Amino acid sequence: MRRNDTIGSLHAESAELREEAATLRKAAGAAQTSLSRKDAQLLKARERSQAQKDTIKSLRGQVRALERQAARQSREQQQAEALGQTIPDLSRENAELRGALRDWRDQEATIEWFQDRVSELECALAEAADERRWMEADLADRPLLPVAFERLRAQEKTIQSLSEKIRALTKKIQSLSEKNRALTEKNERLRARITNLEATVARHRASRAVLSKALFGSKSEQQEKPGTGRKRGQQRGAPGHGRTPRPGLEERTDKRNPPKDARVCSCCAKPYVANGEHVSTIIKIEVKAHKRRIVRPRWRRACECPSSPLEVTAPPPLRLFPRTPYGTSVWASFLYERYASLRPLNQVSAWLSGLGLPIAAGTLAGSVERFIPMFEPVADAILAHQNQQAVRHGDETAWRIQSLREIGRSNRAWLWNSVSEDAVYFHCDPSRSAEAAKTLFGDTAVVVFVVCDRLSSYKKMARDLDGKVILCFCWVHQRRDFIHCAAGHSRLTDWCQSWIERIASIYSLNKARLRHYDPALERQTPQFDAAQGELEKAVDKLFADAKAELAGLPAGSREAKPLRSLLNHREGLSVFVDNPQVPMDNNSAERAFRKAVIGRRLSFGSDSEDGAKFTAIMYSVVGTLAMNGIDVRRWLEAWLKACAKNGGKPPDDLSPWLPWSMSEKRRRKFTAPG
Repeated sequence: MRRNDTIGSLHAESAELREEAATLRKAAGAAQTSLSRKDAQLLKARERSQAQKDTIKSLRGQVRALERQAARQSREQQQAEALGQTIPDLSRENAELRGALRDWRDQEATIEWFQDRVSELECALAEAADERRWMEADLADRPLLPVAFERLRAQEKTIQSLSEKIRALTKKIQSLSEKNRALTEKNERLRARITNLEATVARHRASRAVLSKALFGSKSEQQEKPGTGRKRGQQRGAPGHGRTPRPGLEERTDKRNPPKDARVCSCCAKPYVANGEHVSTIIKIEVKAHKRRIVRPRWRRACECPSSPLEVTAPPPLRLFPRTPYGTSVWASFLYERYASLRPLNQVSAWLSGLGLPIAAGTLAGSVERFIPMFEPVADAILAHQNQQAVRHGDETAWRIQSLREIGRSNRAWLWNSVSEDAVYFHCDPSRSAEAAKTLFGDTAVVVFVVCDRLSSYKKMARDLDGKVILCFCWVHQRRDFIHCAAGHSRLTDWCQSWIERIASIYSLNKARLRHYDPALERQTPQFDAAQGELEKAVDKLFADAKAELAGLPAGSREAKPLRSLLNHREGLSVFVDNPQVPMDNNSAERAFRKAVIGRRLSFGSDSEDGAKFTAIMYSVVGTLAMNGIDVRRWLEAWLKACAKNGGKPPDDLSPWLPWSMSEKRRRKFTAPG
């Protein structure tokens, strides 16, 4: 019986050992699988490190190329400045040479007079010699003439001295003539050099002045700057606005008494008595991060009733993301500083550290993917609102998405925008094709006038949409064609200025027409009709002049290109004539890009496609709120609180959050001063 028990226990131990061996084999397999995964992850990390090294190497090459280009531009600018400084010296030297030349010419007149005198004296000398020979022959016959002979000898000596003087003057005249020829040749060389330098300086000035006028010219497209005669600042005698009321500003009382020994009489030691108080106000700002410790007491049921919960406590605090210690105010501050104040991530991280809340830039960047679902519905609502409007602006600018290099593509991308009367929408796309443009304008619910430049993508989009989009080309871009044509060619400056003035006259006539335009009227006033007629005549004359001028130019001339472009885009440039609600230029879209371009320069674009997508979304939200006068920071704080209450998702009803659908009371809440 004992033997059987022993055998049974051995069998049981053997079974346990087999199970333990199987468990060990499974653990070894799992460990081997984990090691294989870690090897694969290490291999991918090495590949990413090598790609990053290649990217850094490429960026360093680009930086060196940009530094060389900047140095070359600096040298050209210094050369132009040196040439400009040389011209006054050369002009003074030329004036001195001209004065010397006048002096030599006066000396030449004197020399000619002396030469005439020499000729006369030589003739007189020849006659005197003949007379001497005759008198010597006659003297032999007449010994009574010694006095006359002596007189002749004195005259001969005088003539000899004059001859020596004439020879000396002749040598001096020859020397002066050689110097005059040398100075004349030097003067001609300096004149040629001055002419070349003046042409070079004029070319540099024409390039700089004309190209600067294209962007920052003192004369705008309208060229209309009427002066009011009013001085800047507060006018004498005008009522002031007073101090700004701040009813919502928290007030803290700080009571300050003098020291106790100062409130006792130094003679009799009798204490002072209260005698009113002085009250003054100082406004301060204290911004500092702090921890908010939330204590929720637990309450246990004291009875035996099974229908009641065993324990109750207050609900937990709202969190935008689970298992994160940061409240909605932290995320609102981050989004505001990043996308409204345009601070790069590293600077936002440093700014938060300065407030006592150190957060790594990687932590902030990693939150982008979680924010996209919260703000994407708002951006979609902005685009849907724009699709109901009849006039919109469109433009695009370069952007950078660094992750595109990892898939073998260029990191160059494009940030597109669509601007309407009360909204702006951005879209980032690696393509500049018509498909990217359709993302903004393809779903329009009405026939829309799109004011844009002459990019071929817009033209193809209009053909594909078959009449849903009417392109209205920008007159500012057409004006820039004339400016760029004259850049570096001073002979075309007057021609360029004449066309700029013609375009400015069209702007002035359109402005005069819009003063009498009322979109609510079916039939406009007679003043509008008169202004409309003048505008139509001026536009027709401008195109007729361009056609006539182009016909008289060679095909390859510089002036032909802008004129040909003007005539080829006549249909799109003339849309505003019959549609007063359509602007003449695309300046609204270009102004909407200002903050985006600043952000691009500060952060060099986006690291990933998700980052570029979220950047476009936030630029759309922030830009639309700013256009409608809504405080962006307040809106962000309220929106993130609403998302936190909804479990980290956006509210189902967006109408209270959009500027065109929220109530007036709610709008005042987001726009009223603090």
